[in-house]
This record gives sequence, structure tokens and C-alpha cells, in this order.
Amino acid sequence: MSKPGNTSAFSVSFLAEVEEIARRLDAAAIEKMVASLVKIRERSGRLFILGVGGSAANASHAVNDFRKLVGIETYAPTDNVSELTARVNDEGWPTVFAAWLRTSHLQSRDAVLVFSVGGGSVERNVSPNIVPALDYARSVGASILGIVGRDGGYTARVADACVLIPMAHPDRITPHTEAFQAVVWHLLVSHPALQQNATKWESLASAPLRRAVFLDRDGVLNEAMVRNGKPHAPTQLADLRIPPGTAEALARLKERDFLLLVVTNQPDVARGVQKRDTVEQMDRRLRAELPLDDVLTCFHDDQDDCDCRKPRPGLVTRAAQQYGIDLGRSYLIGDRWRDMDAGTNAGCKTIWIDRGYTEQAPASAPDARVGSLPEAVDWILKTGKPS
Repeated sequence: MSKPGNTSAFSVSFLAEVEEIARRLDAAAIEKMVASLVKIRERSGRLFILGVGGSAANASHAVNDFRKLVGIETYAPTDNVSELTARVNDEGWPTVFAAWLRTSHLQSRDAVLVFSVGGGSVERNVSPNIVPALDYARSVGASILGIVGRDGGYTARVADACVLIPMAHPDRITPHTEAFQAVVWHLLVSHPALQQNATKWESLASAPLRRAVFLDRDGVLNEAMVRNGKPHAPTQLADLRIPPGTAEALARLKERDFLLLVVTNQPDVARGVQKRDTVEQMDRRLRAELPLDDVLTCFHDDQDDCDCRKPRPGLVTRAAQQYGIDLGRSYLIGDRWRDMDAGTNAGCKTIWIDRGYTEQAPASAPDARVGSLPEAVDWILKTGKPS
């Protein structure tokens, strides 16, 4: 215990330990966690953050950041005090997190992130509830991530990606670990591969709004399956065909600093004739082969009365808010009337790739009518004013 006369020395020592820990943090381990989180978001997975004590408070804060700044659906069981205490009272402390994850229908597309000083240990009876929770996560194939101290405990042994907070002084393991949990998760939500929305003070900067090209998917980026004169989405990944010249055309837009955002209706999921996982596999392939910034998908049908199904502009307007886009200086390229009307409703210029489908025409006249995506890009680059 420090004496009053040594308080200045203690402060210097504590801050020196902070500097040492920051220097010894494993950047490669953090980048591995970034890559895992990117994949989780791409497959529309959820993130569940587990923490006890001070780590539980960190989990609550981190839930906000991952949801608001990164766009990952995130939860912490300790945020629901009623359920947590009811489970502890009725079922016992060791199983409380595992039971909560089971009720939340944890799936293989999801991830569990552990904030813990010791990482969980049944033998030492320290945060023992973490251990069965991670065993359950492994049983369903969910990803396991951790930001932990000491030797990492059970979390470090089973995690797919784990950041171990180095020990700088044996008497201050807990305060340093819990403090650096915050440092690491703030690094993650600020990482350019993850952050989608600026934090409040940074968003007040007078950065100019960006230009974007919104792209329909089927019939624009990949070939549509035309039956009886009407286009349909591919039914399986093997049917997804990207026409030659598509990547090169989009690269020309990227050179002019356009954001490239896919906005697509996939109602066959709501109709029960297409699996969401199959749609998301196709989206991942498109992102792997084309220079796209994001894919925004409406899985609803007309009777769902959502605002995101084109011709309604919800997908476009939400993307504009998320990415800071000037819709009046942006474009939407599509091959159907729904695309043209959605772009007009959002305030974009519209370019219709006319495939000659036997369906109704757009209610609003498009700004341009072309025969292919490369022609649409030519029109944008010829008529669009530079940023």
C-alpha cells in the first residue's frame, strides 16, 4: 500500500506501466480479431459480449460501439439485470451465460467476445460461467474472441482470435487489463476495416459529403435468370455469373472516388424459396471479385410493407446517412422499374440498363438509358462533375 509521501512516484510508475503494456500489445493478434469481425459482419452474424464485474461494465459500453459505429448486431447478457439475476437465483451462476446464449439461438454465423481478467477457470472458480458458455459456442460452431489478462485462462485456449493484455506489475493486473479492454475495443471500432459511422465529435468536422454509385445486383453486376421475359435471381452460388468487363468498369468509378454500394431486393427469402445463407454467399463472392464498398439487402416481400424494398428508397437513404453521401450528386444503376423509381425517390440520378423485360416501365423517366454496365459507367464519367 502506497504511503502519502509516495503518491507522485506511484503515479509515475502506473503511467510507465501503461506505456509498457501499450508497447507490448500484439498488433498481429488485434488484426486477426479485426479480420474475424469483418467476416462476422459480412455474414450478418451477431456479437455477444461476456464480462463479469468491471468487464461487464466494459461490455455494456462496447455493445453500443459495435452496434452504432461498426454496424454489428451486438448484445451483452449482463445488460438485462432481471434475466441475469433470475437465472442466477433459479439455475446457478456457472451456467448463466451458456443458458442465455442458448435462448438467444446462438448460431455458427455469430461470435462470442469475452472481456475477462482471467479468461475463465472452473478449477480456480474464477469467472466459471465463461467456460460452459464457450463450450456451448464451440458446439454450435460460433466464433470465439477474447480480450483477456494473466495467462488468458480458458478463453485463450479455445479462442479463434485473442488479445492478451501483458502484465506490467503483479499488483495491478486487474486495473490494467480492464483499462486496456477499453483501449483494444476502441481500436477495433475505430479500425478502417470495421468503422462505418464516425463518432459524434469527429462527425462534426466539415468533411464534404461523398458521391456514390448505387448498384442493383441481379441483371447489373451478375446475370439475371430470365424466365417468361422477367428477371429472377440465381438460385444457387454456381449460377452466379459476373459478365466480363464488370470489375474493370467499376474500377473506373473507384478511380474517381465514388463509393460503390449494392442495393438489392431478395424477396425469395421471405417467400421461402431461397435461403438467406445462399444470398449472403453470393454477396460475399461479389465483394471478393468486385471493388464494392458494401452490399445492402432487403429480404422482404411486398406484403411486409417495409421501407427498404425498392421502389421505396430506404436502403439508399440509410446508406446515405451511414456513409455521408450527397444523394443529389450520386447515381443509381438498375435494370428494372423498381430500381429507377427507388433512385428517383431517394433523389439520385438514375441510369436504366434496359434488358427488354416484359414488365412495367419506370414511373419516373430515368436520366439515361443504356444497354450495359460499362455504358452506364461511360455516361457517369462523361456527365458527372468531379468532386
